[in-house]
Amino acid sequence: MKKVILAVGFVVGISNATVMMDANYARELCNLWNRTPILVNMASSSSEWRGAPVRKLFLYRKDCSPNRQIELYIRNTNGRAVCVYGGWAKDRRTGNDFLMYATTKHWIEMGRGEYGPMHAMLFGELSFSGPKFVAMANMGPFAKFLRLLGEIPAQTNVCP
Repeated sequence: MKKVILAVGFVVGISNATVMMDANYARELCNLWNRTPILVNMASSSSEWRGAPVRKLFLYRKDCSPNRQIELYIRNTNGRAVCVYGGWAKDRRTGNDFLMYATTKHWIEMGRGEYGPMHAMLFGELSFSGPKFVAMANMGPFAKFLRLLGEIPAQTNVCP
């Protein structure tokens, strides 16, 4: 009887596992953002971030559907860039928002720190749209953000 219970528990655990770039993954990415000083402090240290009360980041895996995007909603709260939402994309993008997508392989490589955002964009491993001057002025925090992707245990062999 114990073996059957363990087998059922195992199957349930797998079916609820986080998938890279699903809503659970986005929530964890939002939590990690808020625990990362270089990201939270961007609103006070960067004039580009101070100029916008909200920044939205949209991400997806290029080898999966672009319709399954996640969104991070970053609010400038008392001079701190605080992630207040991480989940499925719920807003329309504006010219003030960021869209980033890459293949699963490249997200994994960036999460491991094998290369940073400048390399990834120059060599086409990361597609990026949004206010480039903001990204360029924040390369250190941007690199740290990409490294957070490697801190979230997630399935990469299925699409969200």
